[in-house]
Amino acid sequence: MSRFQQYRRHLCNHFYRRFCLQYLGTIAFALSSMVFTSNLSFAANANTSSDLEAASIALQQTGFQGAILAARGDKLLYKASIGNFGDVNRTFRFASITKEMTAIILMQEVEAGHLQLDQTLGTYWPDYPNPAVRAVTIRQFMTHYSGLFNDNAVPTFHMLNANNGDDMKKFATGMCAGQTNSQPGSTFDYNNCDYMVLGALLEKITKQSFAQLLQQRIFSPAGMTNAGFYTAAMPDNPDHVHGSLGGQAEPEVNLASYGAAGSSFGTLKDLLAFDRAFIKGKYISAKSRAEMIKPNAVGGALGVWVYPFHGADEKNPTVIVERQGWIAGIRILNLVDVQSGNILILVSTNGDLDLTQTWANKGPAAGLLKALLQSK
Repeated sequence: MSRFQQYRRHLCNHFYRRFCLQYLGTIAFALSSMVFTSNLSFAANANTSSDLEAASIALQQTGFQGAILAARGDKLLYKASIGNFGDVNRTFRFASITKEMTAIILMQEVEAGHLQLDQTLGTYWPDYPNPAVRAVTIRQFMTHYSGLFNDNAVPTFHMLNANNGDDMKKFATGMCAGQTNSQPGSTFDYNNCDYMVLGALLEKITKQSFAQLLQQRIFSPAGMTNAGFYTAAMPDNPDHVHGSLGGQAEPEVNLASYGAAGSSFGTLKDLLAFDRAFIKGKYISAKSRAEMIKPNAVGGALGVWVYPFHGADEKNPTVIVERQGWIAGIRILNLVDVQSGNILILVSTNGDLDLTQTWANKGPAAGLLKALLQSK
């Protein structure tokens, strides 16, 4: 199994796993049934917009419906809504993009001297209820090598009617403190519990709620004016973008139950602002960012994946920082070229469409990324 095939397999969320594995890549939407609405702004030149739009049309042939945004630095090159996404300015769940935000806040705490990446959870949380988990380092949590109990083992946990609320400490010390699956550092296992525990740890050491931390440290510095965090009072919002799964309307989800692993939301404009703030160093120092995006042997870094993309220039590949999100019928692919400021965001309302494989110059997004990197 390749380095990102394993990531894809574990990206499925809880009771959606059976849908994910059964239906990946099986549904194709006819182009004739698609409504294409393009909102181009500040295109660098006619060739740039033409190339990106051509790549966007090719993307539709994969079954993609949703929204696309391409930018370089402060210049917006392309923005489009395809099919049932509707208004390109609509709000959608960020899902596991939240993990990248959590990782940034953790790096801020490392910079402040409050945490060390290679210290154990027990150093900061000595009475954590599972002694085996106290031996896991912060880095192992951030890269999904904790061996922690996986919330996928509780298929109903994130169902809206399960009424699990939004108490991250309760999740971290309850379900996530269950029987571990492997020794720390031995096995990769993509797991929301890793970041629920980290979110609860941040609340413990900062004495602030995770929602406050997001607002003060992520949303406000970037100018993410429409971003927010699902709570028990708003476990979902009917006005936010929803998608399909298994060819049907997605099941109801308690989006508040993902906490620091996936409960943030916002617009394309907000996510673009987040990426720009990350590139410009508004969150953490260049040294801390270099540590965060330093890939391990399988491309995993701290809250993100990092790999060389050869699709635009075989001899001089572009280093891409990737973060995906997926809950039920909404998938997000967020690709950032830190060095040159290129940003590509895809938000899919077709939960059955696999957005991975960009690292291998394959998959739905590869053509768009190539067009963006080659644009002038």
